[in-house]
Amino acid sequence: MQLNAMKIRQLRMEKAWTQQQLAEICGLSLRTIQRVEVHGIASLETSKALAAAFNIERTEIAEEYDATAQTNAPRIGSTLLPVITFIAGVVVGVLLLKLVNLL
Repeated sequence: MQLNAMKIRQLRMEKAWTQQQLAEICGLSLRTIQRVEVHGIASLETSKALAAAFNIERTEIAEEYDATAQTNAPRIGSTLLPVITFIAGVVVGVLLLKLVNLL
């Protein structure tokens, strides 16, 4: 689940808590708090624990899901990667032909 990492850090700083203190309040590991504040990635249970610690609704720290942004986002695996692979194959083929002609 994607959380708003900046919002979580802001809420923690407003309470003057260290990451370790927040981890203890939530019953989570320090590493989990660090990961959430850097990447905003958390499980449902972690997001519930954070919301409870800050006494807010979980939706206040959850990132909005934009379905249109997801469907319109470029996909490297489906568009760019095959093109790069093709170009690399052509370049390698040309280099091999030149190498064979040099021998």
